[in-house]
Amino acid sequence: MVAPPARPAGGWHEAVAFDGPVDLATRIAPRITAATVLGDPVLAVLAHEERGALRAVLGDTADHVRFLDPADVHTVPPFTVAVGWARTNRWITEPGGRALVVGQHLEELPGCGPEYWARLDIALDVATADLPVTVLCPFPTAAPQTLVHATHPHVGTDEGVTGGLGYRPPHEAVIDFPPPPPPDLGRPVAHRPFDLDTLAEVRGTVTTVACASGLAPEDVADLVLAVNELASNSIEHGPGAGVLRMWDLDGDVVAEVFDGGHVHMPFPGLTLPPPEGERGRGLWLASELCDVLQVWSEPGDGTTMRLTMNRERVSRPAP
Repeated sequence: MVAPPARPAGGWHEAVAFDGPVDLATRIAPRITAATVLGDPVLAVLAHEERGALRAVLGDTADHVRFLDPADVHTVPPFTVAVGWARTNRWITEPGGRALVVGQHLEELPGCGPEYWARLDIALDVATADLPVTVLCPFPTAAPQTLVHATHPHVGTDEGVTGGLGYRPPHEAVIDFPPPPPPDLGRPVAHRPFDLDTLAEVRGTVTTVACASGLAPEDVADLVLAVNELASNSIEHGPGAGVLRMWDLDGDVVAEVFDGGHVHMPFPGLTLPPPEGERGRGLWLASELCDVLQVWSEPGDGTTMRLTMNRERVSRPAP
């Protein structure tokens, strides 16, 4: 058992056991205070009671913490949440700074069962691997700990910090937690097959639907560029053709690109590929431009790439 390093090299992802709101606040308040003293950005996504207890213990220091409601944060897929938390490194303003994220596991949230949290934790290890970001994941000591240990490289208890028992690297662990199948969104407002000769028409369709939906002009431009990247990938690296479908939903514009190929990437769009990499940059750019990127790919079943743009752009923590 050891104490966690104050300034780790790269990402630090730790599960923190606690016995109640006050106990949790007592455990993490010193680490939050130390971060704020150094000018580090701090994001906390906690349930109401835990949030109140932490504010009480922190006192005026709480004014330097960004508190977000878990019910808002976890309305998007876990990979999207992981990307948002990794991007807290962009909030750093001091040389040598680190971002600190406290994200509580709350299985009572709609659609957030054990598989959701496992996918989030696995994705966090990928998204924050080389970034100055510390993620603390509070969990009750009475909760089953097998999955917590298996998806966290570090686990903190009363005795100190140890390695997660049975922890597996993300590329191995994610195999056991595939994404749920793409939900049926009903009849699309646009349906257009495409190939190289009709790529310009795809951009025109996206522009028409996005403008009619009420998206801001800059968001329309981002969505057009994102869809163009995905469709271009289908043409250049996939089967050479695909299908665009779009939906105008309550608050969201959704664009989906389907082709008959297979994406051989367990974490599509989660991180920027290395400069020498030939694949993945289009997916990463699409993830940067839109609020949600989801990819489902199975050999023989084709690949579905779905982009969501929220009219209010509220699905990610804003810098």
